[in-house]
Amino acid sequence: MEYPNLIINIKKIRENTIKVIKKCMEHGIEVAIVTKVFAGDITIVKNIIDSGAKLIADSRILNLKKFNSFDVKKMLIRIPEKSEIEEVIKFSDISLVSEFETIKELNYYAKLYGKIYEIFLMIDLGDLREGIFFYNYNEIYNTVKNIIKLKNIKLKGLGTNFSCFGGVIPSEEKYNILTNIKNRLEKELNIKIEKISGGSSGTLSLIDKINIPKEINNLRCGSSVALGIGLNDTPFSYLNQDTCVYKSKLVEFKNKKNLKIGICPINEIELPKNYLIPVDNKIKVIDIKNDYIFLDLPENYSLNDTIDFHLSYGGLLSLMSSSKTKKYYVE
Repeated sequence: MEYPNLIINIKKIRENTIKVIKKCMEHGIEVAIVTKVFAGDITIVKNIIDSGAKLIADSRILNLKKFNSFDVKKMLIRIPEKSEIEEVIKFSDISLVSEFETIKELNYYAKLYGKIYEIFLMIDLGDLREGIFFYNYNEIYNTVKNIIKLKNIKLKGLGTNFSCFGGVIPSEEKYNILTNIKNRLEKELNIKIEKISGGSSGTLSLIDKINIPKEINNLRCGSSVALGIGLNDTPFSYLNQDTCVYKSKLVEFKNKKNLKIGICPINEIELPKNYLIPVDNKIKVIDIKNDYIFLDLPENYSLNDTIDFHLSYGGLLSLMSSSKTKKYYVE
């Protein structure tokens, strides 16, 4: 085995997928398994689908394109650029959107390809990510009024984000705002809104702790499946956190400034130091720079010892996205 490398435990990712789907089903919630962090990895995504995922979601149409042969629905969870909308129609079934101009473009290409394309209209409840701000009901109303006139677009539902940009935490109060918007739109426009996509693994963390209205019937979960973590990176007791381990060998180990400094190679020029979390909690990451991981080590290590690291979500995404990462799949 070559070092440094990334060890991916397929069995533990499958277990997480099964448990996340089961937990959501117990609450009447459909789950979209977000595969973004796996950067288009066919092996991992196939195992996620084999574990029962009926809907996969990704922020890159390039990744969804790789999954074209998989017989599941595919959701794009990043607002598409105008230049990629044709490919969005070809390689996905659902998008999260907020601008009517974008929705019109989707309708144009959906018609071209003889397809009814589904959308979630995003509502911003204060997190300041994508979506029409919830105060602006007239804009929401007019957008939905125009959407339902389009022949090749189906308004699948409303969606929102939490704990992303603005740090807004899911709450019963916030969900009630969203369900009230849904109910008002249904009444005033005489339509049925089938789904509300109420957030991500952060909401899953609170699923047994807050009163989530029954109208919240879709979640987009990625970090819970990938790393067994949810709101504020808190581990789920029933999920595996050790799904992926980065391994590197000590190529230098010396006394410097009253510290035992170890150096391990990494095939990335620079990463935030919190992206790698030593499995041995006596080890501290000083920095990750210039193709090296600099470590403060206890006495019991020696040159050429293997150092194991768990990964943050950003760390896993960075390493999975890099063509320089050597990946090994284990059961």
